[in-house]
Amino acid sequence: MAWELATFPSDLMPSEFDVEGADVQVVRPGEPVRVTHVLDAVEPRIRPDGRAAFPMEGKAGEGRTNRLDGVVILSCLDFAAEERPLHEQESIVDLAGPGAEFTPFADETCVVLTFHPGEAGNEHAEGAARKTTLRVAEELARPTLDAEPGLVESFELGVGDENLPRVAALIQLSDLGPLYHLYVYGTPAGQAGLPRIVDPAELLDGAVTSGEYHWAAMRNPTAFFQRNALVRSLYAEHGKRLRFGGVVLMRGYEQSADDKQRAAEAAAARAQELGADGVVITTDAGGNSHTDVMLTCRACERAGIRTTVILAEETDPESTRPILTDWVPEADSIVSTGNLEELVEEWKPERVLGGETLLDGTAAGNAGPIPVRNYLGAANQMGQLSLGARTE
Repeated sequence: MAWELATFPSDLMPSEFDVEGADVQVVRPGEPVRVTHVLDAVEPRIRPDGRAAFPMEGKAGEGRTNRLDGVVILSCLDFAAEERPLHEQESIVDLAGPGAEFTPFADETCVVLTFHPGEAGNEHAEGAARKTTLRVAEELARPTLDAEPGLVESFELGVGDENLPRVAALIQLSDLGPLYHLYVYGTPAGQAGLPRIVDPAELLDGAVTSGEYHWAAMRNPTAFFQRNALVRSLYAEHGKRLRFGGVVLMRGYEQSADDKQRAAEAAAARAQELGADGVVITTDAGGNSHTDVMLTCRACERAGIRTTVILAEETDPESTRPILTDWVPEADSIVSTGNLEELVEEWKPERVLGGETLLDGTAAGNAGPIPVRNYLGAANQMGQLSLGARTE
């Protein structure tokens, strides 16, 4: 079945709307603004047939979905209680200055929702902010229901040339507990029966949403699933250089060596079920999720499936030697998405939204050089950024 994605210009976005319990600011591309404490980034979407744009039941990737082009919602929240130490990771989006080059949102109209946590606890505040952001994403796209799209894309896979290699995407989803979940149809990834095969159109159509808030540079916000560059590229090459075999969602942050090995072998088995000759494995966040990826790489290679891994480095800026959290000899094709420890030069914004003080106590408008790890999506390990190479 074909799924259609209709694109509408950003001037259809309503100029005024209300969100209970949050401040709302609209920032145009290139304004000298820094946004801090960013939880998620969501593209405005709505379905003309009335079904939810971010469904918790049924199936995404069917029918038609409308999107506002060049608009992203940034939800911001400074958690009142530090219930877990990883919340010390800041999450920043700069819309101008040198930091603007490190996230993909500087050239978009950003609707910044700054939520007020109150005294109900972090989990309650996060849940309210996350669900409200998704509702706002639908409301912002509502004017498209009475407009004509500028572009309609159709996502459907034909049989393809049997002589072409069959390539699948193995997409890792974090699940480390409350405030560290990615959601599949509203269910935490760890409870969603992973690894599991899904239609690639489901991923692009709101089946996966974000509720994880650490490692900003390596985080996968909701918009990166909605716009997933890896899946879109594989669709585009289907029948030309390859056959797109499908998508396997797999869990990151398994907590024991045995569980990691079992999960890796199960992910490789799902890839075999798709008939994959090759796979691209993506990574979410960092630390032991990199071990999950490397074990999955090994399991796929041992099953006769050629593998490419996408992940970030953690290298001292003074060093020329890349440092990976984990590695196996079978990982002989790795795409690096950059160095988390590289420093972005100092920049003083004219305005700060989200919160005036960074989590380390520094004034956000006068913070000095900031490491790449603190910029949302700056070293995204899902193939979302356009990377190039140069010779010195």
